Amino acid sequence: MKLSQKGRINGLLLLLLMVSAITMIYFGCQKEGYHVDEVYSYGLANSEYLPFMHFGSHDYNVKEWMMEYGAGESIWDLFKNLKKDIAILRDCGFEWHNSVIYQDYLRAQANSADTRSSSWVSGQAYKNYIAVSETNRFNYASVYYNQRGDVHPPLYYMILHTVCSVFQGVFSKWFGLGINMVILLLALFVLYRMTQIHLGGSAAALAALAIYAMSCGLMTTALYIRMYALMTLMVLCCCMVHLKIFSEDFRFCSKNLLLLASSVVGGYMTHYYFVIYALGVAAVFSVVMILRRKWKALLKYFLCLTASAAFGLCIWPFAIKHVFSGYRGNEAMNILLAGEYYQIKTTLMIRSIADQMLGGHGWILLLVAVLVVAVSIWKRDKKIFSAKDAIVFLPPIIYVLFVSQIVPFYAERYVMCVFPFVCLFMVRSVSFCARRCLERRKYNLAITLTSCILILFNNAYFHTPSYLYTGGQQTVILPMNTDCIYVLPDGDWNESAVDSTILAQCKRVAVTYVSDLPSLVEGYSRNEGDSLLVAIQKDMDVEAVLSHVRELFGVEELQEVERQEGSTAFRILLQDETE
Repeated sequence: MKLSQKGRINGLLLLLLMVSAITMIYFGCQKEGYHVDEVYSYGLANSEYLPFMHFGSHDYNVKEWMMEYGAGESIWDLFKNLKKDIAILRDCGFEWHNSVIYQDYLRAQANSADTRSSSWVSGQAYKNYIAVSETNRFNYASVYYNQRGDVHPPLYYMILHTVCSVFQGVFSKWFGLGINMVILLLALFVLYRMTQIHLGGSAAALAALAIYAMSCGLMTTALYIRMYALMTLMVLCCCMVHLKIFSEDFRFCSKNLLLLASSVVGGYMTHYYFVIYALGVAAVFSVVMILRRKWKALLKYFLCLTASAAFGLCIWPFAIKHVFSGYRGNEAMNILLAGEYYQIKTTLMIRSIADQMLGGHGWILLLVAVLVVAVSIWKRDKKIFSAKDAIVFLPPIIYVLFVSQIVPFYAERYVMCVFPFVCLFMVRSVSFCARRCLERRKYNLAITLTSCILILFNNAYFHTPSYLYTGGQQTVILPMNTDCIYVLPDGDWNESAVDSTILAQCKRVAVTYVSDLPSLVEGYSRNEGDSLLVAIQKDMDVEAVLSHVRELFGVEELQEVERQEGSTAFRILLQDETE
């Protein structure tokens, strides 16, 4: 029995999704190490009321404060604590800063800061930082607190915490990679539906999906265990909802309003940069409605966005502090207020997009644009750019122009969400030319052949996806009964969490400043056959520090058997010569 056309299309769609999933898994198997922010993804998601690793344990911490005044361990605990908190505040005239609640919070937060004196802790403390401990399963209050101390919204971290909670006490790259892969498969399906609404028909939609599904950009997005895959999905959902409303003649029914609000709030709770895209698409969409005199629709649209923003701020009000006084927010605001904009910044960011999506050949985009203009002139077709095109393509352009000026680093992660639009632009351009020059049957053939050529061309110049870090931390396996001394320059930031996957294997860990090394001698003892790992922060005199450690700890009989340069420190393993 022959398959219907719909059956064949669904079969091709499923096949493309399966091939993309297999390719993502293939590269995921090769990933061995982690970017510093990937380690922090696990730490911020899974550490119990401890956003960043500190130097030791203290008599009163945020977890104890939460048990006493905050969320507790259950809804019943929360209500009991709220009743007690209100009574305390009433007794002090509701002067929050003078209450014992606030004073205890300041003490707990200071004890969880990264500036305390050093002491020995068990390696299990680092395991508990990156993996969910027995007492911290499905503890979303902890994730919420941790993200308050970071510079990002909490949605992605809550998803990661949920998956890790199912596998309590276990750390695996596949938790983060698996989330990214599922999200990107959903993003591919949304791109397919969005292209159907934008261009009509399934040939162009399958082409856009295929080009993105097999791109280096998608693989790089999948391998980076951060929130950027989720942000890509949210941006695509937001764009698709706007296209759907446009195609229905600006019909703001309850379903459309709910979809619009969900995409906006979901994006806001994923990354603050999403707001830049949302403002761009809102500006373009509003102009389209004004030009078409859709005043009632414009009012409903404005009220929906306002309500979405208010709801988002209610559930996550810390965005105001992060954006206007956080260290990342301060950097961006200083750039904006200074008014110093540079073309080279945008050029570098566009080059990153070309590297990931076009094999480094950005001239392809220019060539395609010239071809579209040439066909338009030849066919005397003035409809080269429609309102739908404006809704789809102008917001990503605005996003890239704006974000390229304020990003802290020139890395592809900040523009991953626009990768699908590059594919859609290519297909839109080819579709325009094919419709004007070919009959329907040849049009479908032209779309298919162009997609295959772009996929093959991209893969012929295929850059290895970023964030593989072969030979990285995951390949380091320490001997049993290994202690670690992690030495930092005096006053430096504690970056030991970057090596959490290594330190979690140690029996004891001491993160210390050079000046605090003598204070650790008294508490240090070892048995025959034990090993000592000395991690020395980069930009320090490695040999001088190693000599100082040997002298203080009396480990001259331990021989250096391995030396490795990590992302933040030199790691030197000492063992008995007989071992």
